[in-house]
Amino acid sequence: MTQSSMAPDGKAVPTLKFSTASYGLHEQLDAWRAFSKGMTDIQATAPHRTGFLASSEVFQLGSVFLTNYTLPSLTLDYGPNAIRKSQLDHWCLGLVTQGRLKVDSHHRGFGAKAGDLALYSYAAPFAGKLEGAEYSSLFFSRDDFWDIAEELDRASHLRVAGPMSGIIGDFLLSVKNRAHMLTVTDGVALNEAFGSLVRAMVRQTPANLEAAKAPIAATQFDRVRRFIAENLKSPDLTPDMICARLGLSRRNLFYLFENHGGVATFIKNRRLAACQQALAKINEGKLISSIAYEYGFVNPSSFSRQFQKRYGFRPSEARDASEIDQRGPNDGGSTFVDWLMRA
Repeated sequence: MTQSSMAPDGKAVPTLKFSTASYGLHEQLDAWRAFSKGMTDIQATAPHRTGFLASSEVFQLGSVFLTNYTLPSLTLDYGPNAIRKSQLDHWCLGLVTQGRLKVDSHHRGFGAKAGDLALYSYAAPFAGKLEGAEYSSLFFSRDDFWDIAEELDRASHLRVAGPMSGIIGDFLLSVKNRAHMLTVTDGVALNEAFGSLVRAMVRQTPANLEAAKAPIAATQFDRVRRFIAENLKSPDLTPDMICARLGLSRRNLFYLFENHGGVATFIKNRRLAACQQALAKINEGKLISSIAYEYGFVNPSSFSRQFQKRYGFRPSEARDASEIDQRGPNDGGSTFVDWLMRA
């Protein structure tokens, strides 16, 4: 188990990590139970001799906690004794990223698969079953969300539906992907954005929706940016393809990328950046024309002109300029939107 000390402002957020990998197969389940301090009654569904390989990461983001779990198949029971022992009065928004889970509580029940978002209350008992699951969660306390506590209690132990489920799921993925480089300042900004999103999820008043407008846009922007990065080599990567695959209108897409010269310009600049990085890898020795073609530039002369305009040197000189940061300086934005919208 590794744990960081409380970090000063500007430093990495406090983290706690644990894995059963260093224990013998017969010790792993007991080690996990000791780590969780008996908060839930956990039973492995696989034979004891096969071990219980599990890991956890916890990041303290102000008053919100991000947890990432990788777990084998198991059953769990969070009953009245566990509630008294833990004394938690928190809700948890959890996103399944791999595997499946099933939850039952007070005649409520649901199943969740990869991509599904669910809300839990640790002030009420529940039981569940996980099938080789990976999931990430954001824990937040009743004290910080007392104004919408009734709505959150009514929605607990259910899968989250509606348009905000996708937004908050993408928000959680964005936080998860950046967790290892978050600072205490980022954590403060993240708390404010998360609060706006949750309030817009359960109480969709004009004021709450307006407060959530900026973090919603930032979350959507980051989702599109991830999609572009995953499909950068695809010849079909166009604004129309993005709209169709991600369910966005052209108007919304162009609004999201307005400050980046439009989505087509953003794609072109990301492809040029990928070419610059590939050209800097001297040992691979790929031809410039091959790298350009790989990222959708079919005209070598046009590629050379665009590359030089972007970076101030020719592709043939890129290997000598490999230390140049094509993104420019980081302006260190102080809000979640600034942090997430950094291109």
